[in-house]
Amino acid sequence: MLNLDTVIPNPQFRMCHSHVIAAPLADIWDELNTVPMSALPLGLVFESLRLLPATLISQRHPRLAGRTFLDITPIPVLFREAPHVVISAGLSQAWRLLGGSTPPLLDAAGLREWTGTGWLKVGMEFRLESTPKGNLLSTETRIQAMDPQTLRAFTAYWFVIRPFSGVIRREVLSVIAHRAETRERPR
Repeated sequence: MLNLDTVIPNPQFRMCHSHVIAAPLADIWDELNTVPMSALPLGLVFESLRLLPATLISQRHPRLAGRTFLDITPIPVLFREAPHVVISAGLSQAWRLLGGSTPPLLDAAGLREWTGTGWLKVGMEFRLESTPKGNLLSTETRIQAMDPQTLRAFTAYWFVIRPFSGVIRREVLSVIAHRAETRERPR
């Protein structure tokens, strides 16, 4: 099974969060894959701020509110195995004001082998597993800079955005938990 170790084994930056959810795996999985940005008020604000420079110079972006969290992440979903794991991963120039160049689309093996400079390898995994205390939904984000100049540039950016990125991840887990736990179920 694909995991972040096989895609980005040696990140310089890493963030992990988790939440135990008292709901069936299938309901949690459905919510993970369909939670709309409109249900994530902090995420919606932070993503809008991230897109603000491009918006100010009239670059058009699809509306965030009608799209799912996984749809708006700037890295593509590479792998899904229901109901256990979703991995998004790709190349990014996130520290650049307008988001940088359009990255090549790579599969997991292509990303793992990528050696080009001026890019970050970015991966985000959501993993769902049963535990004695309930179903655990965890998320991990990994980032690997491909050269010293990119590492310096991204380190400054990471210092600023890391707290906000963590807030978004915790909000996503909390909203998914609430939606799954309060979902109407057939009797």
